[in-house]
Amino acid sequence: MIKNLDHVCLIVKDLNRSIRFYRDVIGLKVSRVIDIEGEYPQKVLGVKDVKISYAKLSVPGRSGIGGPVLELHCWRRPRVLPKKSFGHISFGVKDIDGEYRRLRRKGVAFISKPLTVPDGHARICFGRDPDGNRIEFIEDRKAR
Repeated sequence: MIKNLDHVCLIVKDLNRSIRFYRDVIGLKVSRVIDIEGEYPQKVLGVKDVKISYAKLSVPGRSGIGGPVLELHCWRRPRVLPKKSFGHISFGVKDIDGEYRRLRRKGVAFISKPLTVPDGHARICFGRDPDGNRIEFIEDRKAR
């Protein structure tokens, strides 16, 4: 039986650039940055001579224990480039209009301005990270 959602992983081209984006622009907290190589990742991933650098990030005030984290993976060997085959990652926000203005000032490229969904229960907008991955920001109006 599934217990919880542990993490979401994005493959990124430049780990430092992506850390700066998700930490400094989006506001996540970096819990650790790790390099893995050798026997363990070769066995678990089934890839020879693999080296991956990755970061684990979480929402401020949460350690990642009991809540999902965002992992950013940068494959050093063999070089794997991001694929645009996933839908999006979504962040809940308190004030979508304020967050939209804040993130635009920090250079986030947005696909749309905040819009109210047809049933009126939420307002959403989409932007992109440095690798072009779609990010949704959603303000839940039912919680008000």
